[in-house]
Amino acid sequence: MKEITEAGPAEAALINSIMYEAFWEYRNEQPPSGAIQETTEAIQAGLEQGERAAVWWKDGKAAAMIRFRAEEEYIYFHRLSVRPAYRGNGAAADLVSWVEEAAAAEQFEGVYCKVRASTPQNVLMYQRMGYETVREYTAEKEGLPPFGVVVMAKRL
Repeated sequence: MKEITEAGPAEAALINSIMYEAFWEYRNEQPPSGAIQETTEAIQAGLEQGERAAVWWKDGKAAAMIRFRAEEEYIYFHRLSVRPAYRGNGAAADLVSWVEEAAAAEQFEGVYCKVRASTPQNVLMYQRMGYETVREYTAEKEGLPPFGVVVMAKRL
């Protein structure tokens, strides 16, 4: 059985564990994903300050999660995370659809995300969900090598 529930600050450790496990494969990227460096405390603080999250459950186990927040007329989602053992079960599509439904119900114009250009499989996944590339840029963080970012959006 599959279910999606909205998570609050009390679930920050669960959200962090799903994210860490899902992003672990990107630890050797240059620069490594910031997801594996994020702390439970930072996630909890974000959830206390208006960020939202949802967890995808399969047979009573927390298998995937998504974080999102309002940004003007759009909802921005990030850190979509599916534990490797649960990939291929529709969790990512279910969570993105769930955020889209919430955005539509709250009368936002659309939904968007940012994807590393070095993960073309993720760009393709979002394209299959109806997202279009609206911008590409190079992110530069002090002391780290630059990396390409693809901004993808879907109007509702």
